[in-house]
Amino acid sequence: PYGWVEPEKYFDPMTYGSKDFGFHTEIGMPVVSTAASVRNMTGDEPEWPIGGAWYHHDWSERGNQAPQNYKAAIAARLGDSGDLDDFARKAQFVNYENTRAMFEAWNQNLWDNASGLMLWMSHPAWHSTVWQTYDYDFDVNGTYYGARSACEPLHVQADPVKWQVLAVNHTSTDLRGATVAARLFDLTGRQLGTTRKARLDVERAATAKAFTAEWTNDLPDLHLLRLTLTDAKGREVSRNTYWRYRDTSALRTLNKARQVKLTGDITKVSRSGDRHELTATIHNRGSAVAAMVRLSLLEEAHGRRVLPTLYSDNYLWLLPGESRQVTLSWPAEACSSRHPVLTAQAYNSPVTTLRG
Repeated sequence: PYGWVEPEKYFDPMTYGSKDFGFHTEIGMPVVSTAASVRNMTGDEPEWPIGGAWYHHDWSERGNQAPQNYKAAIAARLGDSGDLDDFARKAQFVNYENTRAMFEAWNQNLWDNASGLMLWMSHPAWHSTVWQTYDYDFDVNGTYYGARSACEPLHVQADPVKWQVLAVNHTSTDLRGATVAARLFDLTGRQLGTTRKARLDVERAATAKAFTAEWTNDLPDLHLLRLTLTDAKGREVSRNTYWRYRDTSALRTLNKARQVKLTGDITKVSRSGDRHELTATIHNRGSAVAAMVRLSLLEEAHGRRVLPTLYSDNYLWLLPGESRQVTLSWPAEACSSRHPVLTAQAYNSPVTTLRG
């Protein structure tokens, strides 16, 4: 499919018009990027509501990408949008969730009539509203990180149909003595039930089933499933957070979630050579889960984005009191400031600015 479908549909080979997954060479959907990138796209034309400039950049409601279905999916999950910033933030949930599901469907069926999946276009030749993992101006959205999560060399995942949890090993080395753990949380960060664990071995270029993290009637309509994969030495090699909803409208609970406070520290800055790099730690100081924390490097506060910037992780879910270390790097010529700032914003938080 070139248009949006429910994430669980990717796990059904009939979605691709076949009884097998095989080697699938074209898949994609509409992708609305960050608000800043969309403003670059619309230029001096109206940015909202969706109109002329959008249609000129592939928002074709008569084409096979059917962006109206994508827009409806965003509204079904998080409600109608009041402006571009609101729509772009909500779009990242769908971007991330669907793209992760595309590749995790292939992981689940790896080598059982499933050998490969290719996205239809990864980088458009001009500003676009469809079929992109990163933007014409090199900004990155939820699609990029959903794909990268599912495609990491060692990965832990669960399918959105039966919630079978499995570990995936895309490397050339067997993974011995690994541990898969699953924990459930409500939006306050309170753990629901006990941690479930399984110890397993995962052969090279293979998968291994751990257990099923099934739904039960006592679970909230919206909650988090946090999966981790650790190696024999206890080092975390994969972390995957699912927002599970009994009905798509349950995700709207996030619109009423407690506001959280993000803080952070830039612990290391390197300016040697033709690339610059910094390491930062993002903290959730609030009493609720910080949802989809987006990081963005700017030349100065409220200034120009530094593009392209590579982030070791982005669009994070942080539990109350939880921290996450990230590393950023960018070409020296991409930033004229010697002291760029890093911004962090959750769906339920104001913008936090970190300075090195």
